[in-house]
Parts: sequence; structure tokens; C-alpha cells
Amino acid sequence: MNWFPSMAKNSTSPLNKAARMLDLVPYLHAHQGIALETLAQNFGVTESEMNADLTTLWMCGLPGYTPLELIDLSFDSGFVTIRNAQTLENPRSLNKEEAIALLLGLDLVRSALSVEREDLITKIDQLSQRLRGLIGLQAHLKAEPAIDGSIRSTITKSIATGTSLDIRYHSLYADRISQRTILPIEWQNDAFHEYVFAYCDQAQSFRTFRLDRIQYANEGVKKLKAEKVSKMIESPARAYRIRIHSHLRAARELFEFEGDDKELHTGIEKEISSFTAEWMRRMIFSAGASVELLSPEAERADIVSSARALLALYEGK
Repeated sequence: MNWFPSMAKNSTSPLNKAARMLDLVPYLHAHQGIALETLAQNFGVTESEMNADLTTLWMCGLPGYTPLELIDLSFDSGFVTIRNAQTLENPRSLNKEEAIALLLGLDLVRSALSVEREDLITKIDQLSQRLRGLIGLQAHLKAEPAIDGSIRSTITKSIATGTSLDIRYHSLYADRISQRTILPIEWQNDAFHEYVFAYCDQAQSFRTFRLDRIQYANEGVKKLKAEKVSKMIESPARAYRIRIHSHLRAARELFEFEGDDKELHTGIEKEISSFTAEWMRRMIFSAGASVELLSPEAERADIVSSARALLALYEGK
């Protein structure tokens, strides 16, 4: 296990080397005789880098710099022991910013725990109190997570056990809140959000649900069998054909179709894929008169009917 993962990102930088050597002294005091190979692994560096750090430490000490003041290290045998480093044997203290970051992190962990884990909640409260005392902070810091920790833990448990969930989900594409029964398959992430890839009983297909749009998640009343779902083939995306009348670049960004900008021209037709008709419907409406849906005919007729109904409302008919 790498006990100091941050050091591994750029282990050769002067700041990281200095910080690592300050951490080495108290660590070696607590792990006398540790193997050099294990020590290097725990600090996320190579054995040669660790040898260089130990050699540098061997030449450090108090003013006077005689053998009586220098740190006494032994590592030639492949096992490391340290003596005469009492002034540095305690771990580095946290500064105020580091302590506050830890306090906020502890509060997030605490909010994600169930009430049954009173043992962990008590330990977190004790540690938080000690950290506040170290930096002289009287007020209690409260971290407000963007996502309910209980929802995440419920979904994680469902993935592990293969059990279904009843969820309430806010779909921005359809602009509505719906009740669904899902069987979560796996977590997915992008640069900004967490998603749950799951089989949706209502859609009779696989869907991706954004975690921060799930308003609650409970054990499902209707049981979905994981074996049955695993044998199903994901429903293919439907093909749509559109014609672009104006605002060519805006349409390209909206529908994300491929091709060179030089190929774009008024009246160009493109094939677009989508898993849901509702998404395509909203995209066509948002494009206004600049984009026309040519097929499928059923979706085209539905959009025409909705557009006429909206115009009638504006005209007071």
C-alpha cells in the first residue's frame, strides 16, 4: 500500500523530497528495521530514490554537525534503522487549511454513515473535536454534499447484491419526475458527474441515471432478476434524419454530428442517433426553424402537432 500517494505524483521535485524526508523521520522511528523495499513502496518512490533520501538525511542534524549531532541512519543491509533524531521524531503538524479540509471531509463521511454505525460516528466526532482544538476552531464546520450519501450507499449495496431499487428520478430531457424500478449494474463517471448504469423496468431497456437527479432510492418492491437482465441485449439507438436550414455551426454543436465545417451548407441532411424520442423532440424544438426533422414520420408528425398547438396558444385560439 502506498501510504503517501501525493508524493508519487512528482517524487523528484525539491518540495516533495523535503516533505518526504520530514515524514521519513517519524515514520522510521515507528518502524525500526523496516525493509528498504517496503519503505520505498509505502512512500511511492523507487528504491534508488529512497536510497538518495536516506543518504541526504544521514548528513542532516543539529548545528555543530559532528557525529554527535547528525542523524544516525543504518540502511546498508537493506533494512533501515534510525537514531539520534529526537527533534524530528514527531509527525508534521497540520496547518489550518489542511485541518479544515479534513474536518469537512470527516463531516461528509459522517453524513454518509447509517445510524447503526454508532462506533464510527463516535470516532469521527472525537477526531473532529481534536482537530478543532489543534487549530483553535470553536464553530462546527458543516459540509453539504451535493448528493445524499445514503442514496449512494444504497445503490452501491444494490450493485453488490444484485437487488432492484425503486427510485424517484428527475429527467431533464422529459422535464418530469418519474417513479422507476431499476437494477443497477455499475457506476460510471465523467469529469463532472456520477452516473448509474442500470436496467430500467419501465423502459424495458438499459438506461443511464445521473446520481444527483435521483431524489430517493429504496429496496424495490418488484424484484428484477439479475440473471435475466444480464442476458438481455441493450436496445439499439434509433436513427433520425434532419435537414439544417440555417445556423449551421449552432446545429452541429447541438446535435454533435461528425464532419468538416467546410462540408456544411444550407439544406444539408444528417443522420442522427438517439436512444429516446424525447431527446430528439427537445433538440428539434430548441433549434427552432433552423433544423427540420425528416424521419421517422411518426416523430415528425408528433412535433408538427405539438408546434401547431403551441402556436394556437400564442394566437389565443
